[in-house]
Amino acid sequence: MENRIYKKGTFWERLLALIIDEIILFVVTVILSFLLASFAKGLLNLLFWLVSILYGSLFIWKSGHTPGKKLLKLKVVNGFYQPVSFGTALFRESIGKLLSGLIFNLGYLWVIINGRRQAWHDKLAKTFVIKTDSTGALIPVTEEEKVTTGQKVTFGLLFVVFGLPIPVATVFLIVYLFIAQPFQIAGQAMSPNYVNGQYYLANKMVYRSANPARGEVVVFKYPKEPDKDFIKRIIGVPNDAVSIQNGKVFINNQPLDESSYLKPDVQTHGGAFLQEGQQITIPADSYFVLGDNRSYSSDSREWGFVPRQNIIGKIGLCYYKCDLSKK
Repeated sequence: MENRIYKKGTFWERLLALIIDEIILFVVTVILSFLLASFAKGLLNLLFWLVSILYGSLFIWKSGHTPGKKLLKLKVVNGFYQPVSFGTALFRESIGKLLSGLIFNLGYLWVIINGRRQAWHDKLAKTFVIKTDSTGALIPVTEEEKVTTGQKVTFGLLFVVFGLPIPVATVFLIVYLFIAQPFQIAGQAMSPNYVNGQYYLANKMVYRSANPARGEVVVFKYPKEPDKDFIKRIIGVPNDAVSIQNGKVFINNQPLDESSYLKPDVQTHGGAFLQEGQQITIPADSYFVLGDNRSYSSDSREWGFVPRQNIIGKIGLCYYKCDLSKK
């Protein structure tokens, strides 16, 4: 049997089968996310990926096809056109597919220009996706399908239209989640140093290896409404004793030198949380923040400390409307 050749599934048949399976997986993942609401919160993508691996591995191991492939009369077999083992199926659906999508999705598109219709994950796992008849039997052919010029052109077009944007989007997502996040200055709380309407990048990497320091300007989730991002300057760090007296900030009973970022005539007054003459000690893993424009800033004087976990990153490069006048 291994010396014979059998008809392979086409790229379009495999794509349609994949779409069907993705729809099923999405429904299953949403249901699981509701059942595991507390655990799965914020982990929907990871959950979807794990469920996808198990879904493909178990179905292919047990029957040779997922529900999507079964509808399209496709079956996954090993290099000898025999059923695949669970280990092969697991490798194909996890590491294999990860590598197929890693470089511009070339691994998936490769089916179009490969005579044996193998994606990269098929090559790595030494599997074929073959076509079956209405009874589920393999369809013998005399030779492998030849790759046509039209298929090569299709490969090139799909690569440009679908292959390139996804890696670009992936890179953007990685940068946004782990490296830098865009932030727009809204309001006058940080003027004249940071002006309403300007756009900055918040460096999210800097605090992975170090803690925020006094004087640094940070973007953070507002403790009262975590869906809102604020920008303020760190004035007090954990275990500092902070007080406000005669229009000035005192740290550990010493006046804080703020001449590098405040105008000489700026006065700092107390608020609902930290009143004039009162001294408070900052808890561990918390910070005391103030706006540079003290008269217009809602900050730690009014609503308290910022937990370390709320800090998104350190304000960095201005990339838009940087030439706005600083009044």
